[in-house]
Amino acid sequence: MKVSLEFVNFAEEMKRVEREVKRQANMEIKQRVTFATRTLRRVTPVDTGRARKGWEDKTYMAPDGYLDGSIINEVEYISRLNRGHSKQAPKYFIEQVLTKIGILTPN
Repeated sequence: MKVSLEFVNFAEEMKRVEREVKRQANMEIKQRVTFATRTLRRVTPVDTGRARKGWEDKTYMAPDGYLDGSIINEVEYISRLNRGHSKQAPKYFIEQVLTKIGILTPN
């Protein structure tokens, strides 16, 4: 059996495929960062609500055309909460959440 394929404008088609791959990857990155931020917000211990409200996500375009994302909480005591200061959440709840949803991978 002989297979024959003919490509018209192969280089242009490869550029189109690359654009589509970037578009799909960027959508996935944005969704994962947003989901992680919402999940962290949900599991963060609450006393005054500042730590829970402190979660925010940022995405920006890297030079290669793919999104990079950050999840930030600048509340000064978030690291203490993460180390187990509150009985409402286990120690290292941040790492546990990010590992569970596939953002972090265990060593």
